[in-house]
Amino acid sequence: MAHLSPSAIFSPSVARQQLAAAKDWNYVENWLSSKFNGKTPPSFEHNNDTLKALLALAAHNDTADEERDLMARVEAKALQDLQYREERDPHSELMNSLEDSLTREGQTSLEALSTLSVALNQPVPSIERLGRGLLDLQVASYDLDQASERMSILEAHLNNELASINALIRELQGDSYQPPADLTKQTIDYQRRAKALSSKLPELKDRVASLSAGAKTKITIQDVKIEEENFKALMETVKDLEAQVKSYHGLPQDTDLARLELESLRIELRDLTLQRDSMFEGLVERESPKKTRS
Repeated sequence: MAHLSPSAIFSPSVARQQLAAAKDWNYVENWLSSKFNGKTPPSFEHNNDTLKALLALAAHNDTADEERDLMARVEAKALQDLQYREERDPHSELMNSLEDSLTREGQTSLEALSTLSVALNQPVPSIERLGRGLLDLQVASYDLDQASERMSILEAHLNNELASINALIRELQGDSYQPPADLTKQTIDYQRRAKALSSKLPELKDRVASLSAGAKTKITIQDVKIEEENFKALMETVKDLEAQVKSYHGLPQDTDLARLELESLRIELRDLTLQRDSMFEGLVERESPKKTRS
């Protein structure tokens, strides 16, 4: 009872738990001693978590030891069976003598053939089956190489896409996409404007209704087209008047002075016309052949 705490004396359940823990610690310590070959294992903290971890490790270790022992027994049994068959085989002496009579190249070829048979899982091989197996392995190797190359290309594309996504994330996390500092103020301002417009909405509806009721005639699309045609006609008239006004550009604003200016321009035009005619007549006389007297 020395390993029990004082509380275990008055609580049977606590006593059972402490007894179970003591048995587990005893098992763990014996297991550690067996693994350290009787040497003292390193010191460690004794608590429930450590106990659970060591119990799990010991259980896995025991399972692995059992599997290893089972495999060793199976291999020993298989070896024993092979030795028994070899001893009972009437052709064993012939096979041994043939093996001893092989040259170095022949022994190498035989070992290569046996290794290839084991690799291709063909206990009783033949040249045709071995060749077919080699071709299948070659095809499988080629397919795996192609698949590996495609996976490499896909991985490169995925890495590029990942780099693009990371760049986009960094850009989105940058200052350009951050909300303005006065966003709260703008939101409050927009809410205040929305409330003000909402309060004015009934008044605006009443005004529209009163204007609609006060209108005597309704404007149709035909009326709009007629007004548009009248507007176009007025625009043409304005263009004609502007052209006429431009023809009087440069004249004085006084009417009498403008008339005198116009008359002087007419006289100048008449003089230039006479000068042109005289020059044309002189040119004709100079270029026309002169008549000789007979």
